[in-house]
Amino acid sequence: MKTNILFTALFAILLQYACTEPYEIETVDFESVLVVESTITDEIKPQIVRLSKTSTLENPAIIYETNAAVVVNSSVGNNFNFSWNNEMAAYVSDVPFKAEPNVNYTLNIISAEGKRYTSSQVSLPPKVEMDQVYPERITDPTANKDGVQVLVNTEDPTDNAKYFRYEYEETYKIVAPYPSPYFVEIVNYNSSNGTYQLELTPRQPEEICYSTVYSTGIVQTSTTELNENRVFRFPVKYLAKTDAKIQTRYSILVKQFVQSVEAFTFYKIVQELGSVESLLSQSQPGYVAGNMVSEANPNEKVLGFFEVSSMTSKRIYFNYEDVGLQKPPYFVDCEVLTLDYNDATIMDDDPDERAALYQLIMYSDYQVLSQNSRLIYRIVQPECSVCTYFSTNVRPDFWVD
Repeated sequence: MKTNILFTALFAILLQYACTEPYEIETVDFESVLVVESTITDEIKPQIVRLSKTSTLENPAIIYETNAAVVVNSSVGNNFNFSWNNEMAAYVSDVPFKAEPNVNYTLNIISAEGKRYTSSQVSLPPKVEMDQVYPERITDPTANKDGVQVLVNTEDPTDNAKYFRYEYEETYKIVAPYPSPYFVEIVNYNSSNGTYQLELTPRQPEEICYSTVYSTGIVQTSTTELNENRVFRFPVKYLAKTDAKIQTRYSILVKQFVQSVEAFTFYKIVQELGSVESLLSQSQPGYVAGNMVSEANPNEKVLGFFEVSSMTSKRIYFNYEDVGLQKPPYFVDCEVLTLDYNDATIMDDDPDERAALYQLIMYSDYQVLSQNSRLIYRIVQPECSVCTYFSTNVRPDFWVD
């Protein structure tokens, strides 16, 4: 695959000024380039095409290309139109479809400016099932690792698939350590003397939640330099022993994509350029020629790759005890405070607890855990009490305890 890499580097200037004064990095000779990212798979689903424009170093925000015409054409005469989806920030196929064996596919784009872009023809690689996805306790001082590694085993007895890319979705259960049984509201506040009342309304504590995060970066491997066509103990995801995601129960869905050599090479070069999380996540340090070209000007730079890939997936669950770990700490340090509403002075060399109570509840959303007849309150920061403060209490359909 033809690959052109253009670097604009300021290392010499940075070194010159490193010990004297700060230097503001500036983009030199910026060129707006179309960025294409799409993998069509053999799953029947709405397929996705992501389009954007490169951004400057000073303003690395993603510039989405939202007014393009996007079509995937097949060699058997099927045309699949895509429409912009604001929620997904991507073009989504109008109808679900899947890539079929022995069919060539081409991505065609007409930009908002009327420029036409097309990909080379790509076809579906053979399907290879993952044999195993499993966690394993690891301790590797040389790599500064102490935790659990999620590993993959795959074997292709046909010897046809040699290039593999992996993505994953992590879902984990959250149990708030200090669930609050109350809604709290400050009423009858008197600014002249700082008096008020805390009105507590009973509620069902929001203590169990589930969060899902998606992989970033490029995780891929090849069997071309091995004696057998087998992926063995390939590390997909590492979790440190202190990672709060495994504090209660953890699940990971690993997706395996069989790639063409062209796709594998493209993503390998992108990764070597700087381990970018995504083609669309930041301004690029250089240019890597993919398989998209401008019809009117073949010399115009187009960044990205249109790929067709077979995909298989496996989901596993485990708890920290299953891999021989101690319970990790919670996501934040939780400190339960005990404050006395009747302590409204600093003359006793003690903080004004009434004012502190008001400030923490009113402006930091602290939650009330309990109160007694002497108006002494136990409170804690919201992340430690109400898990919906940063997650969702909607249990995923696939979840298994």
